[in-house]
Order: sequence, then C-alpha cells, then structure tokens
Amino acid sequence: MRVPSIFLLIALGTTGTAVAQDIEVMAEQVPCLLVQENAVVRAKVEDNAPDSRVRLYFRRLHEEVEDFYWVEMNSQGSGEYWGVLPKPDAEVLERRDLERIEEDIRERWARWWRQKELLEDRDPNDDLDQETIEERAQVGRLEPRNWLESLNDESLEQWLESLDYEPTEYYAAVYDGYGQRLAKGPMQVTQVRDECSTNLTPAEAGLADNLTVGETAAWQAGKQVFHWLCDGVISRIDPSGVYRGDSICRACVVAWWQKKEFLLPLAAGVAGAGVIVVDDDPPVSVSIPN
Repeated sequence: MRVPSIFLLIALGTTGTAVAQDIEVMAEQVPCLLVQENAVVRAKVEDNAPDSRVRLYFRRLHEEVEDFYWVEMNSQGSGEYWGVLPKPDAEVLERRDLERIEEDIRERWARWWRQKELLEDRDPNDDLDQETIEERAQVGRLEPRNWLESLNDESLEQWLESLDYEPTEYYAAVYDGYGQRLAKGPMQVTQVRDECSTNLTPAEAGLADNLTVGETAAWQAGKQVFHWLCDGVISRIDPSGVYRGDSICRACVVAWWQKKEFLLPLAAGVAGAGVIVVDDDPPVSVSIPN
C-alpha cells in the first residue's frame, strides 16, 4: 500500500523536529580569557543530527552593542567540539548605576543590568545612544543572559567591580546543512584579564592565525569585529551566508607594515632587495563570575 506523499512529508518533518528537540549542546565554562590573546572554548553535543555543524557565538558585554559574532567549531569526535576566539581588545566596561531607585543601596550597577534585561528599549536611565541600540542590538538582545540567573545583586555587584575589562559572553549552537538552528546552549560569561593561563595546541594556534568570523547583523559588515583585535581574522561570513575576505583587518595589517618606523630591509640575496617605501602615513587602525 502506498503512503500518500503529503503524509510522508509530514511524518519526515515530525521526525526531524523530534531529533532537533533531543539535541543538547553546552559550551564549557572558561575560567578567563587573556587580554589580546586567543583562547579556545570547548563544547559538548549530545544526540547530534547527521551533517550538522556547531557554532560558537561570542560578544563583549557592552552597554549598547549586543549583537553577536560566531566562529565554526571543529569536531574531535564523540560529540566534542572546539573553537578559537579572536583576541579580545583591552576595553573597560563602563560603570552604569541605576538612577531610578529610591533606597540607598550599594548594588546600583547590578540593578542597572537587571533592569536592562527587562526593558524593550534596553535603556535603564534613558541616557544611552538609542540609535546605536536600534542598529547594533536588534539580534543579540533576543538571547537571554542565562548567567545572570545564578547571581544575586550582591554577587553581581562584586563581580562587576572586579572586572579588568569588558567580559565575554558566549554560547554554542547546532545548525543543520540549511542554516536552521537545531539546538542552542545557555549563554555563559567569562572575564577578560591581564593574567590568565592560556596554552594553544599547534592546531589551535594555526586556526587562530586564519580565523573566519561570522556576522549576525548587517551593520557588522565593513567594520572591525567589535572590541576584538584584527590579529588572525582573515575572512568573514555575512548573515546570508556569503563568504568574503576581511578587508578591514587586512588593511590594518598592511598599514602596520607600511609605518615608516617599521621599515625593514628585505632578505639579502632576494632579487630587487631593498626596503618598502611609503609616501603617505597610513591611517590609525581602530579593539563567569568565578
């Protein structure tokens, strides 16, 4: 007996949904990131679907900019994945005390961040740049900050006050071959510090020098990865999946080599040996709770 094709499609679609619902993904809790150095984040995927891919989403904790970037994670078998983050720039998190609060409490910075999560305009004191928020937070604002749930106001205030630089928020997600998200892990956060242990394997270090960064919003095109260094970023993927070279970071590297104070003689014996000469000065390039 033949099964009508429409029922077969429904059955297949239902099965696919069931598989997607069973997938679980969790990025590890990274103790810290070393400022201006690459770091590796690992993730575990349970009951993964065939031909799926795992992405590591990341951003800096910032008062106005909330959209994410992502890098592809590499499989090492048995549901284990790893991905390399770009180098975090030395950006300090700006303190924001909640003004609309009557009681005299110490945890005003913590209250500001909790209030921000509840507001549609993401502006607890009505003093942020709303144009920046509207342009650069429309995608990222939809992702809940799961890590906030485990902290009371006192703990959150102490953690905020202990920061060296803007922390990094991140999560892992599983996608099928068509770019549809099958599963997403909880968002986590880790500090960016002046001192933090880091030790990349040769494979991880090689990838760090050849990073492809994915974008989630149109404004990210043609701009340096927000508050991350250019070092090692060679290509980008826009929200529609179009792959391109990273012209911004490439221009920064060329500009660095073209600075007159860095002019170096070419190796002896090479045809046409001499020095690189530039007439014009290049533009200046623009960088869990424990």
